[in-house]
Amino acid sequence: MSISKDPLPANVQAALERGSAIEAVKLLREATGLGLKEAKDLIDQHHRGRTTTIAVGDTASTLPPEVLSALQQGKKIEAIRLLREKTGLGLKDAKEAVESIQAKGEGMPAFRSPGEVAKSSNTLWLAAALVALVVLGYLVFGRPG
Repeated sequence: MSISKDPLPANVQAALERGSAIEAVKLLREATGLGLKEAKDLIDQHHRGRTTTIAVGDTASTLPPEVLSALQQGKKIEAIRLLREKTGLGLKDAKEAVESIQAKGEGMPAFRSPGEVAKSSNTLWLAAALVALVVLGYLVFGRPG
């Protein structure tokens, strides 16, 4: 789990400045994937003047949809940029969170570089080799004669 020591995202702070705590909680949940209680607790801590930290879980389900979409398209740098923008995470924390999701492969298609061809399974080749051996065995040992 990555933890940001950065302040709340700008849009969340703006909502708080307007006096809209409910909107701030909603925006924080959308930006971080936090649950209702966790987001409300962070907003309450911010109101009390305590240092606010934002935790981003290491699962794809906690990522904002835009970040997940960028990852699914193989756009790692764009995903990091979007995660920083949406959550207020620092560069290092956002990079670690994105790489963690990539390493787990949760909800993600197989990542390939542009132009990279998917690797084929060895199962087909193994089956073909086995059939060839059976035919060869029949030809050598099985023919009466």
